Amino acid sequence: MLFYSFESLDEFIENNLISSIQSETNRLNQIIALYEAKRNNLDIITTNLIDNASTLNKNKLEDFYSINHSLKNSFEELEQISSLAQFLQNSLTNIIALHDRDMDDNYNEIKAELIEYNKKSDQLYCQIFDFENSITSILSSALELFPKYIKKNKNSKNTIHNFDLKFDAKNNIEINHTDNSVLLISEKDQKAYLPYFYNKIEEIYKASKDKYKTLQDVVNDIYILPLNKFKNSSIARFREAFQLIRQKEKGSISKALDLALELMFKYELNPIIIAACRNLDELDIYLDCLDKNELYEFPCFEIKFEVTPKISKPKSVNL
Repeated sequence: MLFYSFESLDEFIENNLISSIQSETNRLNQIIALYEAKRNNLDIITTNLIDNASTLNKNKLEDFYSINHSLKNSFEELEQISSLAQFLQNSLTNIIALHDRDMDDNYNEIKAELIEYNKKSDQLYCQIFDFENSITSILSSALELFPKYIKKNKNSKNTIHNFDLKFDAKNNIEINHTDNSVLLISEKDQKAYLPYFYNKIEEIYKASKDKYKTLQDVVNDIYILPLNKFKNSSIARFREAFQLIRQKEKGSISKALDLALELMFKYELNPIIIAACRNLDELDIYLDCLDKNELYEFPCFEIKFEVTPKISKPKSVNL
């Protein structure tokens, strides 16, 4: 807020306008920096909670959904805070320009800008107050849902693909320089072999800074997943939809939560399909085919199942 009384506005413009604008600009810069840092911290917290959701009991799914729905709203509130603070910065710049151009000719416009600024400034601080109240409640609920994780694993890193892979022939055949357009769900191996674009494998390999020794190492780490990763199907749908937007599409966390919440309880959707989709377009096409009951029309990749053969017991023969 730049001034506190409409009656004293003329005196404020004459004596305190420029110095007050400079102080207000510094305050807005601090607010923008603070809430950008809070957004980044909340991004990390949200991602880690989703990564650890597989530990939840099924009777906690509604609570998990509710917390993430609230987190999505919090990210939208942070966007509003940032947008309004930037709007106020632009308003201050405009007031200074009017002042410097011609104080007398622009006097009434300056007054109008200052009055509007005060209204918007009040709105900003109301939004900040609402956000702080809501996020405190949300994080308290998250603490109740994940007490062990939050207390003992505050500095844990993202563990999306930290699982053991046993040596076998499929894992160690060097990949061809072509796209893989087959999703193989192997009950025999208890693994899902995901489709991929070859140029994406190369991109990950080159950016890995010696994490991977071969292109096949990339495939083994990222595109071959254990089926038990999808055991809790509701959590798996949420996690894979979230990661599709964040990791493959590089989308905002609000958009990621929006899709994850939408698909979490879509029981007819196998979460492995979401993991297999290489981009959002492929998932949209699959969902369209699913809704029309025309999965045979899905063109993006072939879906194959490898089942464990059943060994029948030899029948006893009475002699």
